Amino acid sequence: MSSTMRIDRPVMRRSRLESWFREVVIGAVLRRSQPVIFVMALGWRRLLRRTTVIAITGSLGKTTAKECLADILSAEGRTFRSYRNQNSPSSVALNILRIRPWHRYAVIEAAGAAPGMMRKSARLLKPDVAVVLNVLRTHTTAFTDLAEHAAEKAVLLGALGTNAIAVMNDDDPFVSRMSVPAGTRVHSFGTGSAADYRLTDVAGAWPSRLTFTLNTRRDTQRVATQLVGRQWLTSAAAVMTAAIALGIPAARASESLSRAAPFDGRLQPMRLPGGAIVLRDDYNASIDTIEASLQVLADAVARRRLLVITDMSDFGRNRKQRLKYLGARAAEVADGVVFIGETAEYGMRRAVEGGLSPAEAHAFPSLELAAAFLRAELREGDLVLLKGRTTDHAARAFFAQFGGVKCWKNYCSKRMLCDTCWELGVSRQEMSRATPVVQT
Repeated sequence: MSSTMRIDRPVMRRSRLESWFREVVIGAVLRRSQPVIFVMALGWRRLLRRTTVIAITGSLGKTTAKECLADILSAEGRTFRSYRNQNSPSSVALNILRIRPWHRYAVIEAAGAAPGMMRKSARLLKPDVAVVLNVLRTHTTAFTDLAEHAAEKAVLLGALGTNAIAVMNDDDPFVSRMSVPAGTRVHSFGTGSAADYRLTDVAGAWPSRLTFTLNTRRDTQRVATQLVGRQWLTSAAAVMTAAIALGIPAARASESLSRAAPFDGRLQPMRLPGGAIVLRDDYNASIDTIEASLQVLADAVARRRLLVITDMSDFGRNRKQRLKYLGARAAEVADGVVFIGETAEYGMRRAVEGGLSPAEAHAFPSLELAAAFLRAELREGDLVLLKGRTTDHAARAFFAQFGGVKCWKNYCSKRMLCDTCWELGVSRQEMSRATPVVQT
């Protein structure tokens, strides 16, 4: 059963003035002070002897795993979590400096998006627990192949100290082959019989949420989440595995996880004023997230399933080839599609060629025009998958359903979500009408 009641989790929204100050003013100062900040973070981490530091890496699902694990640990003791999706070495340094001695746990995500990145972060973190989720097709322009990408992420494991814990995805061949320092306690999870924590009975077709059974060496725990789609199994299983490895009973960890909300822009279900539901997946559009999200739409039960998309990344090829691929897939998984961008009509034609009704295939050259169409078109019972690359800021089409968006740039270099951007223009009162859809 779904409702629009609020989920019990820390609210991390910031005022637009604070966001501007953080990004523009503080950001400029910090960029000039990086060497000093790194040295300070390195020293401060060595003083945090009573805080258990958990570092999370992987191609996809880091932020969701970090938020969910922090929610579980917060019920056990004071817990620090890295700010939103900050995961570069400089961000890791800043987040370490924000940890306080009274924090029992600190959960920090670390990216390995380019050669050399993880070495800096791992040296700073020196984690007590390292969680490695997956190695997938993201950042394909930075690495020659997946093996090189995996080697970058494996650097985090090399920073583990004596009696540390490694939580590893046994289903990912790149992760399962990673080596760990002597004395490290490995806790593997996966669907195969070799995993320490075996996952069975996985379900989660919309409007239901992801559920699965976690089979440990001692007992069995049914786990229910607020996450939309089976693709979150890796993140949710890693979170449960890490919690149990830290001594938290499976039943208690599962109870806390059941209340953890999807992170902004990561298949986040939101109800529009007219009753339609938008699955906001507008932060990442790599080929692997595209496929996972399209499968969610294909499996969903709704009056009408609509795909709204700008473009995708990590697929290579030119835009027309990407649109040809997306048009064919839209015809397979959706009842309707809205393409956005200068060559959107090409994608629309490919969707019709794939079998989609011409009346349900649409193309708009800009987000602003697409948003106006959606305001007039969407009805109670519609399910909309909103997908776009980070720099497309497709979330503006969502926020335009509640208020007057002022920023309709064709390109924006910011990597932040529109939710906290000072240029968005939608008032707090208007934004408050956007309510998450919660499984009860």
